[in-house]
Amino acid sequence: MESLDLLVSADAFIRVVVFLLYAPICLIALRWLVPGLSPTARLLALVMLAAQILLLAAGLENIPRWDTRGWLLGLDQEWNFPSTFASAQLAVVGGAALLTALLAPPRQNLYRLNLVVIGALFLLFAWDEYFYLHEGNMPLKLAYVTVGALIAAASAKLALRRSGRARLWQISLMAGMALYVFGAVVLEPFHESDLQFFFLEIEGSVRVYNLEEALEYLGVWLVLVAVLGKLSAAKGRFSLLARLFLFLWPVLWTALLTRDAWLPRVELRFLAQPAAVAFESGTQLLGYRLERDREAVVLWLYPSAWRSHYRETGFSVQLIDQASGQSVASRSVHSDLQFYLLQIPAVAHVYRQKIVLDIPPDTPKKRAYWLTLAIWRERGDDFVFQNVQSSDHKLLGDKQIVLDEFVLRAEDAVPSAAPLADFENGITLSAAELPERASRGAALPIRFTWTAADAQNESYVQFFHLGHQASGEWQVYDQQPLGARLPTRFWYKGLTDSETWQVSLPADLAPGLYQVFTGLYRLDDHARLAATDFNGEPYVDARVPLGDLLIEDRE
Repeated sequence: MESLDLLVSADAFIRVVVFLLYAPICLIALRWLVPGLSPTARLLALVMLAAQILLLAAGLENIPRWDTRGWLLGLDQEWNFPSTFASAQLAVVGGAALLTALLAPPRQNLYRLNLVVIGALFLLFAWDEYFYLHEGNMPLKLAYVTVGALIAAASAKLALRRSGRARLWQISLMAGMALYVFGAVVLEPFHESDLQFFFLEIEGSVRVYNLEEALEYLGVWLVLVAVLGKLSAAKGRFSLLARLFLFLWPVLWTALLTRDAWLPRVELRFLAQPAAVAFESGTQLLGYRLERDREAVVLWLYPSAWRSHYRETGFSVQLIDQASGQSVASRSVHSDLQFYLLQIPAVAHVYRQKIVLDIPPDTPKKRAYWLTLAIWRERGDDFVFQNVQSSDHKLLGDKQIVLDEFVLRAEDAVPSAAPLADFENGITLSAAELPERASRGAALPIRFTWTAADAQNESYVQFFHLGHQASGEWQVYDQQPLGARLPTRFWYKGLTDSETWQVSLPADLAPGLYQVFTGLYRLDDHARLAATDFNGEPYVDARVPLGDLLIEDRE
């Protein structure tokens, strides 16, 4: 005798089961429940039902999960269209329940409390749906089931006390909760299974997660219909504000969930300083922004990379003393795990990475520092720093880029009331201390004290001239006023600082009396800065006289 078993593919079996599940429940709801809703609530319920049916129809197709379309529409994938819609529908239930509690009669305290608990719980469900808080967290799962059971019990009690449509809303709520819990809790552990039903032979593994998602979709929709029914009864004709809330809330919720997908691009466009840095791993730095105070530097990076590459990426930030080249502070972090709608695996995305670099309290002040960035990739126990292939920013070596340079400020003393010279850019030479005599072949110590009345943004060089009064010969020495530790482009308003020069006098320097002058000139064009004395009289040739110096033979 021939076998009467029917051979059905696993995918076809799931599609049939989902259809048999949806068809009667939707027909009953459309016949007995949806007509009782206000026009606005009815439209919202139908839109949510149509959206989930379209997503289920697309998600139940047999598309390889590694295919881009399969990733976007797969019911078992994270952070794609179905998972985002599932979270948004849960959030709509939560928002509608809280709105109903707000509009319910004030004397119905138990009823309002029930709605507030439902609203808060479904908002938590919505957040969990997208970010998987319950994954591997058994206590949280048990808490969900317990609270859900309490809500079902309270709804059953309310249903017994009510009649007509009010009872229908309670029954719809309980039925929806039952479907949702069955899908989310009972079926969740079963990912794929081999099933056989009497005369029905199923070819291939049944993707139970598709049935799970369908049950969750439908269960939440029934709860939504129930809550919208309660809202319709509480308010009657919706106010414009209530109608706007119902339709804008899922949009706002989706924007909140997917902020990591669009917010980095918005910040990159309007807030970040642009950059064009390419690393050998394929990661690119498109921009960054800084927030700095005396205690820390907060750095926001906007790198672009494939998702698979980005998960293996790390960032190292250092604060480096420009004069010594030593690092005074550093911080290394792994890339943040971020959640993205439409984060297609084989496409580069823009990410946002926050790094807080604490500045040690004993870090020397009034010194110029570089803030540098390096990128590394984790390979087993090794951290391989990536070479920079191209950059529009200054580099330190072949792996570090300079993001910023700045000076750590300090409280300064009040400058001298009788300065030696005021320069045209707001810089003042407050004092100069040098000996009356020196020996040739020895070091001549000179201490200069400078004050900045205004912030500076140019680089200046200080010259020091020795003019032999008898022969007319000159000795010229040039360097930055405060040395390499604090170039003038970092000078800030109110700065007062000193630097002692050690001028090496040649051994064959002619002995005798020398006139001593100093001044400033621009580094880019070597033009001297005009200087005036205490009375406002200009110095000739923009040279500030410091007095006479006697050069003697070394004893």
